[in-house]
Amino acid sequence: MAPLALVPAPLLPALTCSLGCSSASTALLPNSASEGERIIGGRNCRFGSRPYQVALLRNGRVTCGGSLIAPKWVLTAAHCGRRGISSLRVHLGDYNLLVKEPTEQIRRIRNFFVHPSYNLCPRDNDFMLLELDEPAQLNNYVNTINLATRCPSPGTRCSVSGWGTIRSPQRLRPAILQCADLYSVSQARCQDVYWGRITENMFCAGVEQGGISSCKGDSGGPLVCNGQLQGVVSWGKSVCALPGQPRVFANVCKAAEWVRRTIRRKFSTQKNKWTQI
Repeated sequence: MAPLALVPAPLLPALTCSLGCSSASTALLPNSASEGERIIGGRNCRFGSRPYQVALLRNGRVTCGGSLIAPKWVLTAAHCGRRGISSLRVHLGDYNLLVKEPTEQIRRIRNFFVHPSYNLCPRDNDFMLLELDEPAQLNNYVNTINLATRCPSPGTRCSVSGWGTIRSPQRLRPAILQCADLYSVSQARCQDVYWGRITENMFCAGVEQGGISSCKGDSGGPLVCNGQLQGVVSWGKSVCALPGQPRVFANVCKAAEWVRRTIRRKFSTQKNKWTQI
């Protein structure tokens, strides 16, 4: 692993990869061009059931998801920073984007740290840590999730969530947080689908018969297996939810140590500054 960079990374260039990178009561938002991955074939999440879920908004629109892993830290996808970080707002405890909810907390981003081995094409080590300007106030609707330290076994049932499109290739954006169950896929199968482009820092999850998938706008969001953050929504083929076409997730078990080391060093730096005052 390359040496840890504890300074904000430069703005990321636009993607050039050829691979991209419900119920009837679901509220919908107008179409808009947006970055990232979104969920198809899901359902309205139960209110308050995903307290770790983060929404990254730019000009009032969700561009990516993320996961609250510590009161001041969010883990998301590195490619979510390609259009700049300063204009993003971090929404915690959000559920219906059309409603101002009492559970919502909004934070700005103080610092961001892209994984030092991030590779744009393909999206290897697609991880980015966001340091919030103020800690989240933890409660039943805003809370942290633990990182997975063991890599997923094939066939593990997992849950993905986000505000991504619920249609593909067309786009229809839900206002209410969507959830779906996916199953982890063997690395061999994942390699077959994506022509050998899968590294150990990625894994696939999906539903073999199709119809359920993360998709445009869900990027950076959580894939949770056995109660732990196992994956970060990363990339896949241009049309989502096709049979035999799982999506690709950044493999959290391979980045857990980098995450802990980054937060620990940042905390030590801040502590030393206070000691010197």
